[in-house]
Amino acid sequence: MRSTRPTTTQTTCDCEDCPSFTITGHYRRTTEQADRHHQQAAVDGWADVELRDYCPGCPPALPVEEHDHAGLWVA
Repeated sequence: MRSTRPTTTQTTCDCEDCPSFTITGHYRRTTEQADRHHQQAAVDGWADVELRDYCPGCPPALPVEEHDHAGLWVA
């Protein structure tokens, strides 16, 4: 799920029971800053599948039982 507020842009993993998220802070949010946030999330391994966002630990091609909900993929 994606949300934008006046000073932040956040992407939260749409997989059930996964607490992972990525957030970017801004002094004053613009469309370009939000776009950069989503582009950087994609570079970091986040996937956008059918308008749902998944963290690198929750690849949509794997069964939910094999997902890394503990966030061990974070370096």
